[in-house]
Amino acid sequence: MEETMDKVFNPASIAIIGASETPGKAAERRTRSLLDGGYQGRVFLVNPKRSELFGRKTYPSLLDVGQEVDLVMVVVAPRLVSSAVAESIKAGAKGVIIITAGLGETGEAGKKIEAEIVAEAAKTGAYIIGPNCSGLFNASSRINLLGVPHIQEGGLSVIAQSGNVIDSLTHYAKARGWGFRKIISMGNAVGVNLHEYIDYLRNDDQTRVILAYLESIKDGPNFIRSARETVKKKPVIVLKAGKSKAGVRAAASHTGSLAGDDAVVEAAFKQVGVIRVSNVDELFDVADVLANCPLPKGRRIVVLSEGGGDNAIAADNIESYGLEVPVLSSDTQKKLKPFLLEGMPSVNPIDYGGTAEENPLMINECLKVCLEDEEIDAAFITGFFGGFKDIIAARVAELENQAAGEMVALVGRYQKPLIVHTSFARDDVASLNILKSAGVPVIESSERAARCLAALVKYSDYRQKSHTVHFYEPIINERPFIKEILKKAGGRQRANLLETQARQILEEYRMPLNEAVPAHTPEEAKAAADKIGYPVAMKVLSPDIIHKSDLGGIKLDLRDEAQLAAAFEEILAGALRATSRDRVEGVLVSPMVVGGQECIVGMVRDRQFGPVIMFGLGGVFVEVLKDVSFRVAPLTEEDIEEMVRETKGYKILTGLRRQPPKDVRALKEVIAKVARIALENPEIKELDLNPVVILEKGAKIIDARIILASPED
Repeated sequence: MEETMDKVFNPASIAIIGASETPGKAAERRTRSLLDGGYQGRVFLVNPKRSELFGRKTYPSLLDVGQEVDLVMVVVAPRLVSSAVAESIKAGAKGVIIITAGLGETGEAGKKIEAEIVAEAAKTGAYIIGPNCSGLFNASSRINLLGVPHIQEGGLSVIAQSGNVIDSLTHYAKARGWGFRKIISMGNAVGVNLHEYIDYLRNDDQTRVILAYLESIKDGPNFIRSARETVKKKPVIVLKAGKSKAGVRAAASHTGSLAGDDAVVEAAFKQVGVIRVSNVDELFDVADVLANCPLPKGRRIVVLSEGGGDNAIAADNIESYGLEVPVLSSDTQKKLKPFLLEGMPSVNPIDYGGTAEENPLMINECLKVCLEDEEIDAAFITGFFGGFKDIIAARVAELENQAAGEMVALVGRYQKPLIVHTSFARDDVASLNILKSAGVPVIESSERAARCLAALVKYSDYRQKSHTVHFYEPIINERPFIKEILKKAGGRQRANLLETQARQILEEYRMPLNEAVPAHTPEEAKAAADKIGYPVAMKVLSPDIIHKSDLGGIKLDLRDEAQLAAAFEEILAGALRATSRDRVEGVLVSPMVVGGQECIVGMVRDRQFGPVIMFGLGGVFVEVLKDVSFRVAPLTEEDIEEMVRETKGYKILTGLRRQPPKDVRALKEVIAKVARIALENPEIKELDLNPVVILEKGAKIIDARIILASPED
């Protein structure tokens, strides 16, 4: 792929079909930006109505050029796109960029044209970019096919699903002094998909950070794979729109109802180390930090300022993002004392007060001591740095510049990140310019600075992971016993498996099931209870009843034959409110499980990412607090560890108020097996194990629910 893709980004020749010099037209702007951008390769302009454009010869057809062309841009009416792409393929194009809008996004006629485009490209394997895109920029080969003049060169590469966002990003970057390596407008992405661009940029040595603006993710599994590999090498920062539209999906299972689109996106990004941001300011702030700062080994931050108020605000912001502002060691505090006014705190945050205002070099004395401390991972300077010359006197300016230079040297020496927050960040201040030009981030908001530092720590954490292979054995493509169950159930056009069938599937995966005996009559229920031993639980068995408790279909702690008989009749009466008697196959009788912690483990097949696994504690934690976590299958050991630990209720599993800890290892095995079931059985749309009781040793699955995909899914 890379050799051909390289011809797209570094072509020896470019043709524009539909080239124009009519001011304001999409074709004119892109033709002009290419010609003015300094591209050194051959350029061919195609327009059957003109013999010359921009003082250059034009061709009535691309085939009239008489030689192969590496990259073609198409800017013609929708009805002409298919023939333009066909000409491009015949001319040997390795890539075709289609600017034309009004295709697949408008209806069936447009989708038909897109299908023709894809079929033409398949003849040679040419890459299709777009349609309905803004174009492409590559600083290395001086290609500007975006129609945006004077794009600055730099280390950021952008993938965007919106052309106007690209326009905004280039303008905003110029104002902040940032430049770009590559800019890719995806458009409808009928050819090259998101993950292929990420794969390409991963191996582009001149791209330091990948930025993406996304509205949807069409191929979640490949995105996950590509992002996971890329983040090991360089940061990927995504501004994902549509957060406010994330609704609760219409689903039958608890897992499905909790797995809103945005919750799944958030989990997927977290899982593969993608940094998600909420706005363009944050996008560039985080890009600045990730592109320039050394990676911290941990999350312990020292805060320094000339004022207690700024220190307190910074510390609050830092800790609100899950970072630590630890008390410094007695040895480090002792080393700091000579540089602080008497009585000033040295525990962390550090207040160097008036000493820095008179002599900014004192900041570096404190900073050096802190960076030498192996128990400190990063530094955060807040306050008036950059403005001391205005507060005290112009004579301080030279010292402030010298201090900035020394800060840069200290960061290089100790390889620990430094972020500077100051209200003068956007001013043209010499000392701050020294920091910025050396890659030390200078940010005007304490909260934004803390957020960026948290993103840096999060990225560093991901880079330090082992990325252990899957928790379970290799995937088995065929399990005839299970396939037969699913085939029979699907053939009856029934979405909800009987629990007895669900249990058969779980048994195949050696899941820790609580005993359950089916009973069709009160007499059979009594025989089952006598065999199991009282007390017992009993629940309805019907393909039409998914939420059993809503209809009184679950009875607990039945202690004798009389209670059992009454419960059977009550369960049957409740079931008949929802279905007919012939659809009630009886009940399941099980022993009561004493002790342990109830949890829920589930799976829902997401339209973007495929199987998504959920974990949460049972009861109020899932019903009211919605304290759950998600990950996209396949899972690594670290994925499972994190999804268990990130729930607020996790501490209950470790033992609280003299309660013994629960068998978290057994819980992890259940989660891993649910992921495996999902990957091996695409016929399953939703799966709920609720509750799973985690005991001091082992686990017991009390209730299981499996829902099959319908032909419409």
